[in-house]
Amino acid sequence: MRALITGASSGIGRHLAIEYAKRNYDLILIARRVERLNEIKNQFPNQNIVVKPVDLSKNDQLDILINDLSEVEINIFINNAGFGKVGLSNHIQTDDELDMIDLNIKSLHRLTKFALSHMTQGKIVNISSMASFLPTPNLASYAATKAYVTSYSEALNYELKVTKKALQVVTVCPGPVHTEFGLVAGSKQKLKSMPVEQCVKLIIKGLDQNKTLIIPGFKMKVLKFLLYIMPKRLVLYLSYKIQKRK
Repeated sequence: MRALITGASSGIGRHLAIEYAKRNYDLILIARRVERLNEIKNQFPNQNIVVKPVDLSKNDQLDILINDLSEVEINIFINNAGFGKVGLSNHIQTDDELDMIDLNIKSLHRLTKFALSHMTQGKIVNISSMASFLPTPNLASYAATKAYVTSYSEALNYELKVTKKALQVVTVCPGPVHTEFGLVAGSKQKLKSMPVEQCVKLIIKGLDQNKTLIIPGFKMKVLKFLLYIMPKRLVLYLSYKIQKRK
């Protein structure tokens, strides 16, 4: 069995790689920081772990990666790479937001389409966010990119279901998780966040149970329900207040 994981150098991606290595999966680990990927590989010297230093926001590098993967059997394809920026949208550099769209949406879309054509069975796992369920002032572009990921992934999974394909697209929507996200986003996390190890164990448990929408943690499941019944104006107000604290 082989798992491919993007954004495997830190956070959720890194811990997913470690957990699947413990399950004796062959791994393809993708991220820009090759030294971080090699740290994982060196922890498991007896396993087949391939590291690929790739900037997925660059089309030329993505083209090469897809070509390299064309002859490789993959059982679990995890699109985890992504980043966000906290702040008012008119205060964030446009290039930063466009880079976010390139990575969070365009590269995920291309890799998902490749996996759909390449895999005949197994799981494509797209890591989204609880932010995908609500417009999020002070995190507007990031939440919008994750809304795309959730909508696209859930629709694709239904298409596979009705056409009776032996392949699933799984959407994962974590809430606040203790990772490097805040450092990259330019914020200090003041809300209580879930330990990344706990989040990853809940993700893998959901995958083992063949869930196609995984929301790690009871509190986040309750929050998703509340978002559907609360007035949009109140959701926007509360979301703005929460993000403003970062």
